[in-house]
Amino acid sequence: MKIDPKHLDETVAKIKQLLPDNVVELKNTGEEKLKLALEGLLQKLEMVSREEYEIQTEVLQRTRQRLEQLEQRIELLEKK
Repeated sequence: MKIDPKHLDETVAKIKQLLPDNVVELKNTGEEKLKLALEGLLQKLEMVSREEYEIQTEVLQRTRQRLEQLEQRIELLEKK
């Protein structure tokens, strides 16, 4: 999944806000490192987009329906 830079920036900004004020230097110099670390971590999670998830859910639903139809046909054929 490609990571949206806007979401990454928003996440980094939220993390910076949570840091105590006495860590100002880290807030200012560590932002790029934090972005890189977050991006690397998110890539390792092997996440999929919502769109891909919904597509795969639809495919699974159609597959289940088709399987049920085939099971019904087999039952009818076995009865004959």
